[in-house]
Amino acid sequence: MKFYARWFVLLVLAGDLSAAWDVTSTTTLPAPNGLTFTEQKLASAGGRATLWSVTFSSKTHSFAVMDNPQGEFDLGSACVKRGALAGVNGGYFHPDRTPLGLVVRQGVQIHPLEKAKLLSGVVSVNGKGIAVSRRAAFAASGVREALQAGPFLVEAGQPIAGLNGTRGAARTVVIQNAKGRFGFLICKSVSLAEMAEILATPAVFPEARVTRALNLDGGSSTALWVRGEPPFYQREWKGVRNYLAIVPKP
Repeated sequence: MKFYARWFVLLVLAGDLSAAWDVTSTTTLPAPNGLTFTEQKLASAGGRATLWSVTFSSKTHSFAVMDNPQGEFDLGSACVKRGALAGVNGGYFHPDRTPLGLVVRQGVQIHPLEKAKLLSGVVSVNGKGIAVSRRAAFAASGVREALQAGPFLVEAGQPIAGLNGTRGAARTVVIQNAKGRFGFLICKSVSLAEMAEILATPAVFPEARVTRALNLDGGSSTALWVRGEPPFYQREWKGVRNYLAIVPKP
């Protein structure tokens, strides 16, 4: 019995080691004033990943939804038209481009809230600021911008249990940290469980731990654009229905 108990402990420790992520390099990239843009190389016993993140203070900047119903714009041209400082791909959508879940742009609801296991959270903006909320806790009153997506990856600084750990893909995520900063990131190429583990690793965001993280559409939709001369652009592989941008507060 003691032998099996020791063997079980060794298996658990081995699992913990395989889940640990180390930052092998961090590079600060050019970004508009008020934004922090970094590229990080990560490694674990199970593989490697590259993370690009853009963060900001909600005192000076905010999120804005950019809708693309006819597929006229890619992320880069949508950001230029909107005057955005940075942008990523947004929420899920059907093959006919109908959004999945809540979409609100400039106070106008484009698509209503949906109850589905995947669509477990909402990133929203109202007169009080930005919120990354569970669907059940989301308050629609006064919302000016909103995207419903999921699953939740991190809550109260801890990775969500039960996330898929076998299917690797490019990821797009909205984050909030312990100092009240918000942002978004893309990562290539990890499972949902690995993405949650990375975001909960203190060395990845040493200035303040990530307290909440919500997964957006990923895979071939994943894209990141940051204003610059020239702009930084990790381009999407297919057209998407909407985008999430960072803009200066009015």
